[in-house]
Amino acid sequence: MDHQPCTYPTIVPTMIDPDMNGQLELHCRLGARPRRDGRTEFCVWAPTADQVRVCVVGGLDFSMVPDPLGYHTVIAEGIGPGDRYWIQVDDHPPRPDPASRFQPKGVHGPSEVVGDDFRWTDHDWQGVNRQDWIIYELHIGSWTAAGTMLAAIERLDELVELGVTAVELMPLADAAGRWNWGYDGVNLFAPNHNYGVPDDVRRFVDAAHARGLAVFLDVVYNHLGPEGNYLAEIGPYLSEQHQTVWGAAPNFDGPQHAEGLRQFFLANALYWLDEFHFDGLRVDAVHCMGDTRSPHIVEDLGRVVDEWSKHRNRNVSLIAESNVHDSQMIRPIEQSGFGFDAEWCDDFLHSIFAVVRPGERLCAREYLPGTDLLQTLRFGYVYEGSLFQKRARQQLCERADTSQLIYSIQTHDFVGNHPLGQRLHQVACSETQRACAALLLMTPAIPMLFMGEEFAAENPFPFFVDFGDSHLRESVVRGRKAEYPQHDWGEGVLPIDAEAFHRSKIGLRQAGDQRMWQWYRSLIAIRKQWKESGLICDANLSVHCDLDKGLYRLDYAMGGQSATIVARLVPESAGKMEPVPMEPVPMEIQGDLILDSKEGVADCRMILPNHAKVFASDSASA
Repeated sequence: MDHQPCTYPTIVPTMIDPDMNGQLELHCRLGARPRRDGRTEFCVWAPTADQVRVCVVGGLDFSMVPDPLGYHTVIAEGIGPGDRYWIQVDDHPPRPDPASRFQPKGVHGPSEVVGDDFRWTDHDWQGVNRQDWIIYELHIGSWTAAGTMLAAIERLDELVELGVTAVELMPLADAAGRWNWGYDGVNLFAPNHNYGVPDDVRRFVDAAHARGLAVFLDVVYNHLGPEGNYLAEIGPYLSEQHQTVWGAAPNFDGPQHAEGLRQFFLANALYWLDEFHFDGLRVDAVHCMGDTRSPHIVEDLGRVVDEWSKHRNRNVSLIAESNVHDSQMIRPIEQSGFGFDAEWCDDFLHSIFAVVRPGERLCAREYLPGTDLLQTLRFGYVYEGSLFQKRARQQLCERADTSQLIYSIQTHDFVGNHPLGQRLHQVACSETQRACAALLLMTPAIPMLFMGEEFAAENPFPFFVDFGDSHLRESVVRGRKAEYPQHDWGEGVLPIDAEAFHRSKIGLRQAGDQRMWQWYRSLIAIRKQWKESGLICDANLSVHCDLDKGLYRLDYAMGGQSATIVARLVPESAGKMEPVPMEPVPMEIQGDLILDSKEGVADCRMILPNHAKVFASDSASA
């Protein structure tokens, strides 16, 4: 690598401010930042390094100057947007900038200086209230044939027509290879180069806002990917006491320099919110974020985002993915909570799966057919715990506030953790999915769909990676085979096969199940109407079930309005069970039938296996 010593004057910027204002603006300093005067400011956190240099590809070589907090900084002439560079720490090989804004050649290549002159048009955007969220989870690489941010813009109108109000993107941080789910990210500030340039992400968010869609981003702070992770050469970024099965854990609580590392991750969260206008972050596996300090890094994240939101007058949200219900996570900060706005509740998904596919499990926890779905519908969840306590099954007597819980019947994990990447309508049937969707979209909880679910996409969504390291590729294959030994992997598609990614493209809506799409669209439209009127909420809900017959019933009543949703869920092998009539007591239903998941059922008070009906009083159906 040929570098020339810097012959231009350089300026050392002021040191990083350690107070709250400094924390809120740190994301504006890390990495390479073009200035209005034509120069570029570089900032790298490397507290244990003696010397840090900026090595411009085919050009200049800048020395950086450290400050007492371990930040090495320099303002230099002769480099600007589009130029590529490396960071060299002491005698280590040149590596990507740990806060690189773009990796045009991937995680092993040089970083690129990115300009900040994007012209936003969302100045009047006010966001979407949580009570109105209908979330659509998608993977940019699989949602369109091109697999880019720009191509994704072309499908946004489909979501508006469906009735979706928010999009949740699987992680964008650059990861090794040509395709990846996103959870192996190593360049946390650099949008994946396979999806386009950073401004393409901005174009997508801007276009979504123009259509009234909020956009959330999935971020991963519990581990870093196993390939292209050079952070240990830059400084004490990685933990010596915490490990994960997915990759190295961040050094949130080490005996030295942990505070600087925590600030790095907090700055990353604010970076996505500030520079890309995301409406919120979904924080992956918060229960796996190893930290023995107090306050916990998750609590710090809630506090810093709250402070930044007030400082910028932006209404942004945090969503926690916890493997069990954690009430402290979604309590306000001033009430000794972590300040998150919502959390995933997988209990709904897995308790439904236990009914329709008893004996099969796609997660480590055990779910009981029937009884766990009843408990979830009545009380909100099955398992409860916290960051500091063991997770356990709960016997509940009081309903949780489900307006902060996100329910789904399919997610990337649910589909991708199936050995064949099969979707719900493929492991059960389309009738079963329609019945499950009625329960999903008519509970007071926040519903989330997984891309392609709305038209029963036939293409699977298997786990896929494109690691270049042969040992990692072999480890992935061994791990999947060990996890699902019942599957004949000799005939299946391996996660390292290119076909695994290419088969994950969901295809066109027009090629899917149009009846399924219309069912989802109708349910969403009714949900919106009843949410706006105030009918759908925990206070108006009563739940009645007959587990022997597989009947699950939601009744809403408010003043003169009433609505009833009845779903009958049975295992696929029991699909020929005799129809169950709606008994006068206690199954008396007032109102008119307004939606039926099956066609041609003459008696509106008759419900068949894997069947759902929606009834409403005159005032509710108006």
